[in-house]
Amino acid sequence: MMLVRNGFVGWLWLLGSALVWAQSLPESVSMLRRLGLEGRVIWVDATANLEWLVDRERVRDFVRNCRRVGLNTIVLDVKPVSGHVLFRSQIAPPLSEWRGIRVPPELDILQMFLEEAHAVGLEVHASLNVLSEGHKMFHVGPAYEHPEWQMVAYSRKRTLVLPDGTRYPLDRIDVAPPPDGIAAYRRANAPAPPEGRNWAYALLTDDLRVQAIVDGMFVNQPIAPPENGWVLIADGQAAQQLERLGALGVALRLETSPVLLPIADSDTEGIAVFVNPLHPEVRARLLALIRELCLNYPIDGLVLDRLRWANVYTDFSELSRAAFEARYGRVANFPDDILRPPEMPRDSYARGPRFGQWVQFRAEVIRDLLREIRRMVDSIRPIPIGAYVGSWYPVYYEVGVNWGSDALERPYAFVESEYRFTSYLFDMDYLMPGCYFNVPFMAEAPLYDADEVRTVEGMTRRVMQWTNGDLFVYAGVYTDDYRGDPVGFERAIRAARLNSHGVMIFDAIRIVQWDWWEVIRRGLGTPDGAEPPLAPHQLPSLLTSLRQISHMENNP
Repeated sequence: MMLVRNGFVGWLWLLGSALVWAQSLPESVSMLRRLGLEGRVIWVDATANLEWLVDRERVRDFVRNCRRVGLNTIVLDVKPVSGHVLFRSQIAPPLSEWRGIRVPPELDILQMFLEEAHAVGLEVHASLNVLSEGHKMFHVGPAYEHPEWQMVAYSRKRTLVLPDGTRYPLDRIDVAPPPDGIAAYRRANAPAPPEGRNWAYALLTDDLRVQAIVDGMFVNQPIAPPENGWVLIADGQAAQQLERLGALGVALRLETSPVLLPIADSDTEGIAVFVNPLHPEVRARLLALIRELCLNYPIDGLVLDRLRWANVYTDFSELSRAAFEARYGRVANFPDDILRPPEMPRDSYARGPRFGQWVQFRAEVIRDLLREIRRMVDSIRPIPIGAYVGSWYPVYYEVGVNWGSDALERPYAFVESEYRFTSYLFDMDYLMPGCYFNVPFMAEAPLYDADEVRTVEGMTRRVMQWTNGDLFVYAGVYTDDYRGDPVGFERAIRAARLNSHGVMIFDAIRIVQWDWWEVIRRGLGTPDGAEPPLAPHQLPSLLTSLRQISHMENNP
């Protein structure tokens, strides 16, 4: 069986295609500007902002500041990664506490937020982490109570063998070792030992030969992995064993074997416990939760976050296999005919001969789920539906979503032309891609030794090409990319606005902490006392005109 190494081909393709932009902006951008319409969105993460979300006065101050600086839409995260919710629900558990912050049992955060925002004329769109039902760092959430819902990841079991034959599980990569265990650092610097922990460090070549052994008592700052090498950290008894057996030039051994694991137990995902959208209980529960939300609260829109598969290594459950084979025929060697996981995390996986069909199948599942959501929402009260996505479309097939236009006939070499019809853009109103780069404009890229695409402007223009006018696009900018640089963030907001239908600011917590309201006001160009413009999604009939214009541009 022939297997093709994936590596970073998609990302390199994106970077290699970065050229000086000769074309003008899409006509849809000009049209909306002439109409005075612009999406001006700020995102409020549930757990990051919980400290002030439980205080009505601070919520009131927040929405008033949003209005004053010219924002017109607030996205409130009402179902964070853990699967808990910030509203009254008969279906999902309430978020009652997070990192020591308690939510008063009588407080309905969503209802309070809606009251305060609507009082000043701002829209509130409720965001759901659609397919995440648990938080791995805290081991909480419905997915832990229903492990059968979890996505199944195809990974490898890794065992490190010392010279005397002693064996240690090696399932901690770029994270601290367990008590009396071993972890490997390959991409990140290995940290100094915390107080009270007895650690030993081994610097290894890529073929696991020992270059140095260091007692942790002499380490007071992080250690960078050698070029093409590793740093091992051993704790407790494992540290003593490593110091006793390690010698320069001695080779350790790594044994690996493929394994299928629930995602909560897999190292393929660090935070979210994703559930399988093909599981009938998961699907029914999700639709019931959205129905409950739309019936009981006057939300102005719905935002779908993590409406995707966890990563390229999911979902290899028997349920998903059966659904795939029902559409595309039996897989003789499952799952290796689809892909083979790498020896080490974040190395290249190998694509199998059925990989292209698998990519199409996963995108079809997500598209069909969105269609169900759309039909159900429209049957209650038609409201705009938006989604957050990562902006790296050339490799977004790895999470099983096609957010490109169906005008892209064959965006990947390994899919057939029918893949274009897996696009889910026509079932939503607006998209918020994370154009998260710390350089605002393309012209500045050479100053930072950066590629033009790896700028807010460059990536936003790419997204506008990939979406082809099929819906409104509000380019996302990330506050942490501009820590200590308010002028840079102001310019990032402008770069997003100038090249798409608006801007999405992520996340509110930094704006509150850093008091960057005036930075936003300058970035939006809002005069004192001015009313915010209407957002394009408030006039959904415009989408028809938008799509007609795009069709004429591409079919002169």
